[in-house]
Amino acid sequence: MKLKALVVAAALAASGAAMAKTDNLGNLTPPDWTVFGNTFTSASSFSDTYTFTLDQASNAVGGVFDFDASWGMSINLGSISLSGTGLSSALVDTSPVDFSFSNLAAGTYSLVVTGVASGNSLGWFDPLGVSYAGRITTSAASVAAPVPEPETLAMLALGLGAVGWTARRRQNAGK
Repeated sequence: MKLKALVVAAALAASGAAMAKTDNLGNLTPPDWTVFGNTFTSASSFSDTYTFTLDQASNAVGGVFDFDASWGMSINLGSISLSGTGLSSALVDTSPVDFSFSNLAAGTYSLVVTGVASGNSLGWFDPLGVSYAGRITTSAASVAAPVPEPETLAMLALGLGAVGWTARRRQNAGK
């Protein structure tokens, strides 16, 4: 897995032109989904950024796959990363075929897809080039039931003991 990341990094460093696409995917109110992608007809490294906003705590899952319909070109997806609100650093997944980011706070996020398109298009004979497409789906984050503090449990036990003691005393007083 790390070897693939090193190969992609070396290819990015060795390639000539770098391309960057920036696109706003809008507000993704769970449950919601949207698609994203890019097409290349010439060799280049790329780092495409897709921004989106969450209006509530959410989970995000998705995947990216490539279309390699060209005879003279190929595409290699390197990684997908997520940065934004509530994250101290970017979350990176080096296998962009499927990704999952959970318990994201409401706010704005940037999803970055990196990789390399290499080779040469064969011109009019090979007009399709190479591309990738992805989908991101959001769902509401599940909130776990809170666990009582030890002090709360101690107070509960003390209260039940006091109720039991009072009931026993009343029972004995009635005899």
